[in-house]
Amino acid sequence: MSKKETNMTKGKSNKVVIEGKVLNFDHLIFWVANAKSASSYFVTRFGFKPLALREPTEGKPVLAHAVKLNQITIVFESPTTTDGAIVKDLTAHGDFVKDVAFEVEALDELVRRAKEGGAQVVADVTEDKDSDGIIRYAVLRTYGDNTHTLIDRSKYKGIFLPGYKAAEEDPINDVLPQTNLLYIDHVEGNMADGTLADSVAWYEKNLNMHRFWCVDYNHDVVPYSCINSASVINKNETVLLSMNEAAKGLRLTSKASEFVKAFGTSGVEHVALYTDDIVETMRNLKARGAEIMVFPPTYYDVIRQKLKGTSLKVAESLDALKEFSILIDFDERGYMLQAFIKHLQPRPTLFIEVLQRRNHRGFGAMNYKWVFEAIELLDAASGDKNNIKEDKKEDIKA
Repeated sequence: MSKKETNMTKGKSNKVVIEGKVLNFDHLIFWVANAKSASSYFVTRFGFKPLALREPTEGKPVLAHAVKLNQITIVFESPTTTDGAIVKDLTAHGDFVKDVAFEVEALDELVRRAKEGGAQVVADVTEDKDSDGIIRYAVLRTYGDNTHTLIDRSKYKGIFLPGYKAAEEDPINDVLPQTNLLYIDHVEGNMADGTLADSVAWYEKNLNMHRFWCVDYNHDVVPYSCINSASVINKNETVLLSMNEAAKGLRLTSKASEFVKAFGTSGVEHVALYTDDIVETMRNLKARGAEIMVFPPTYYDVIRQKLKGTSLKVAESLDALKEFSILIDFDERGYMLQAFIKHLQPRPTLFIEVLQRRNHRGFGAMNYKWVFEAIELLDAASGDKNNIKEDKKEDIKA
């Protein structure tokens, strides 16, 4: 071989590099005491449609109801015996999000990387099949008792997963207004004290994700939110995960520490569902009987004053935002609108957020401060010169 040929080939390799990727949210798994009732609640209150049902078996005594709305799929699983992992976790946590499942590319490489990174593999690469094809998946443990199922759907054409059969339609959606919830915007967890950094690093190391920096992290709202926050996102920016841990602030306790106390460990605090018309969505959720979290009316007085100092044009009327308890966070480039459904179970743990973005990538951090200011205005109007009352503090925990 000549010197010229050697230089031409130096540093080159025929080896194909395969990079494992998280592609999208696939589905969420809720562990609940009564899957039939919980799935029905999401149908009646949130407008989901019954998707599929998996009956319990002797080998797997678990009933599963799956519901779907646009790109959002949620599975509710309940035990049919008095022992097993679900029973243990329900006793410890109450109803909760057990698993956030991702559709992935190059499953084997992702699992190899996770093993190399020291992740706990709950289930190694496994293959399930039926007449509709083959599903390949693996399960990793993340923070608290939560898991991530990594799913390769490339060879499957079924309604959901092997073992499921199509569910009957619920006629209630024919008489109630549609909610237009489109997809999962983000999933947010609250971490035990001192574990936030390690949790973020886990996703970077094991799932090929990277830190997500947003406008929220430019604001000094820790005194009002009482949390430190960080986020990760996948390569395609279709899967966004946010995490919080307690920080010292103006309240005696943090929503993160209160969650961990009620839940028993780190866990998913809320799931944010995206809509492209939040006013209409909240109007229809209210008509369906969803329990919407209400904020002080003085919040909207604060917002009117804040908007006067900007050139930002808000398409929605503030009267409509006030009517349906929709909060707004904004900067010079755009804004986001968010509303909250009250906790879904007796413990003050999991709730649902509804949001819409208009050129804004934050999570509504400034609303901690603005709701705080609104409560102060409410106190001043009522002649209360003391510190914020305990019942009013509940308004800024979400």
